Amino acid sequence: MVNKSQIIVKGLSFFFFGTFLNTAPNTQPKLVVVISVDQMREDFFDRFGDLFTGGLKYLLEEGVYFSEAFHDHAVSVTGPGHFSIGSGRYPGPVGILSNDWYDRQTGSYNYCVQDNEATGLGTDYQNISYRNINATALGDWIKHKTPNSKVYSISSKDRSAVFMGGKKPTGVFWLDNRTGQYITTDYYMKRYPRWLKKFNRSKPLDKYFGTEWKRSINDLSQYDMRCRKDNYPGEEMSKKFNGRTFPHTLQKPDKGREPIYEDLWNFPFLDEVLLDLAKVIIDKESLGEDSSTDLLNIGLSMSDAVGHSFGPHSQEVMEMFVMLDAYLEEFFNFLDRNIGMEHVLVALTSDHGSGYLPEYAKELGLGGGRYGNNWKKELLELNRELSREFGEGSYIEAFSAGAIFYSHHLMRAKGLSRKDIDSVVIPYIEKLDMVDGVIIRSKLESGDNLTDLERLYKNSFHPDKSGDLHVIPKPHWISKTSSGASHGSPYEWDRHVPMVFAGCNLKPALVEEKVRTVDFAPTIGRLLNLEIPGDVDGKPLNLVRD
Repeated sequence: MVNKSQIIVKGLSFFFFGTFLNTAPNTQPKLVVVISVDQMREDFFDRFGDLFTGGLKYLLEEGVYFSEAFHDHAVSVTGPGHFSIGSGRYPGPVGILSNDWYDRQTGSYNYCVQDNEATGLGTDYQNISYRNINATALGDWIKHKTPNSKVYSISSKDRSAVFMGGKKPTGVFWLDNRTGQYITTDYYMKRYPRWLKKFNRSKPLDKYFGTEWKRSINDLSQYDMRCRKDNYPGEEMSKKFNGRTFPHTLQKPDKGREPIYEDLWNFPFLDEVLLDLAKVIIDKESLGEDSSTDLLNIGLSMSDAVGHSFGPHSQEVMEMFVMLDAYLEEFFNFLDRNIGMEHVLVALTSDHGSGYLPEYAKELGLGGGRYGNNWKKELLELNRELSREFGEGSYIEAFSAGAIFYSHHLMRAKGLSRKDIDSVVIPYIEKLDMVDGVIIRSKLESGDNLTDLERLYKNSFHPDKSGDLHVIPKPHWISKTSSGASHGSPYEWDRHVPMVFAGCNLKPALVEEKVRTVDFAPTIGRLLNLEIPGDVDGKPLNLVRD
């Protein structure tokens, strides 16, 4: 396995003993490329790093690599993770509790980038934008300094693209899984650029149907050495994968039928198409060609899809990153030819990590399990307990964003306090196999004398939106019912991600100091001499240039 301390040594002392070099305007990067690789654990560089020969190798060898970067919030999922990456803020205080969460005012669930005023352009895929997010992002800071700068954000996932794009980007595009088209809403623009119409007309996804996804390393023992065995219990079994083992074939549609584009998820190919779209944007929008620094955010999502289906220790995840290494090599070569890497800052991180398949965790003696539908049954039984104690009623409204929501209306009607409900709920919840403990709401509201774990939950907490009792899952217990892996817990494996900055004549270094993903955007902001808002939670990290 790769030893990062042997790969990156020549710039290490400059981080600790050097000072940040403020750069004159004419030495600023012409283009900043932010890459978020969904569900990329930091230890993938340890396990697979010596196999990388392309883009990921470039980042390891030529970048400033922060090997101890962590998300600093408890609910480790895509929406909050991308919000922290893009804005430098903790998600909870801004109201980003999870990918979606229960709204006790309406009795329904809110999606994290939901905007009921937005309308899809040329599609009925609607209600998506950054409008309701009360925070700026890196792109907004750039445009505040240089209004002529262009800011684009793209991903296969809408929430990834939206959160990295911020309030006033030039364009934000994501994939419509039903049509295979890259789309947006009228929050961002009134008509599609010609180049995007042309890109969509080319049907860039169609060529992959009928493609066989197989292992690309001839020495198959490399997979056995770095991964658990293939066809492992708990891996997802689906017709679209052609089983649990390589090769996996993306089935062609029947003659006369449209492709089922959703089937492309769980294959690496959508990331290649997204990087092709990035090249089109750079070319057609002339990114990096004038004195105003431009920003291109790229959210690569397929590692998340593959990881959910097969788990982070699968041969499929290893092959996913071997292919991503090749995809990024081609993309970085494009950047070098067209702009020059000395004029480009590449910054890569991830929105969250991932946990073991519970079946694999058990094999390793770590415990774990799947609670799935059992959780719903337990909440129903809990409500019966409350009814026996306080009289009939629906005391539990929802379980959302890691918390139980009590019925405040019923509590008022019966003259009950939160402590009254807690007195029944906490003993019941804490005896469940999948529960490690709870955190009462008043602890997070006061913020006094918090433990490290409680602080993570505080950073995922909003006083008006959050639930009444936060439930801490036991390690390696997940909600998926019968197969697949997941994330979302406060444990390190779900929060530990890579963070690397490369290009723009940065001096390579391995930095083993613990940092936070909220430091990611401020670090770029400092390199660009931007005015960083005072309410940002992160701090700039020192990067030294040759």
